[in-house]
Amino acid sequence: MILTDQATCFPSNVVVAFSSKDDGTVLDRAVGIHNPSIVTNRTKFCDSQGVSYGDVAYQRIIYDERGTYNLIAEIDSRSTTAFTSEIMADALFTRKKHVGILLPVGDCVATVMYDEKKQFLAVAHLGRHSSLAGLIPKLTRYFTEMGSNLRDVTVWMSPSAQKDSYALEFFTHENEPEWQGFYEYRDGVYYLDMQGHNKQQFIEGGIPSSHIFISPVNTMRNEHYFSHAGGDKTGRMALLAMMR
Repeated sequence: MILTDQATCFPSNVVVAFSSKDDGTVLDRAVGIHNPSIVTNRTKFCDSQGVSYGDVAYQRIIYDERGTYNLIAEIDSRSTTAFTSEIMADALFTRKKHVGILLPVGDCVATVMYDEKKQFLAVAHLGRHSSLAGLIPKLTRYFTEMGSNLRDVTVWMSPSAQKDSYALEFFTHENEPEWQGFYEYRDGVYYLDMQGHNKQQFIEGGIPSSHIFISPVNTMRNEHYFSHAGGDKTGRMALLAMMR
């Protein structure tokens, strides 16, 4: 965990921590999602933040025919690893204190939403798939339906792949209005500005620009982080969030 790369926009009663390579990988599908050695890494990272792994929900992202990329699930203490090994959802929402969320992530934008007045917390996996699937508008509506005034919500986006590095050979949304200004086509590939796109979606949903914070750390160029696009096929960081 690199102290200078952590979120500083949340009050002291909210734990938000992002791991680095030094903490070990928190996901390695080659050895099994819940391999004991991997769970040990998750447990140690939680412990370093004064959080028990048994008090967190492990968020699993699905990349197959089951995945809709915009699934939101509300969790409570019965959703934690003390009771179940994982929760499959693209965003997890809780209004319960001392119920944490742990999301494994490579280059995608791990995002925290927090409403200080209503005491709502959510963690979203906002990679390309979820952004294209409309997870952000769905999340802002969800918060509103739960009673949030979105002007009270703070958003933080983790270290992730940045526009100067995140290249795709195929991108079929270049003519859609919401993507204008958020990609560049050069040398036969598309470079996506996921952070800028996601910020604009949050703003359009009702969250003030001044409440949105984006880490400038590029996981594809920083040797302290795993990068799936950069060749780390088995290593993942963890985003941990909890209200105390």
